[in-house]
Amino acid sequence: MSKKTDYVAAGPGAGSKLTKAEELGLRILDAAEFAALLAGGPDAIGDAQA
Repeated sequence: MSKKTDYVAAGPGAGSKLTKAEELGLRILDAAEFAALLAGGPDAIGDAQA
């Protein structure tokens, strides 16, 4: 995981990877946002820049 990472999908118990993503300021998706991203692309989660 690095600044080049666009999204991180995280759920309960994500642990140190979630902490690292937060430190890097990455977009963290929950299960519903991840499903929307898969179904409709970045526009579906309000992120047309990715």
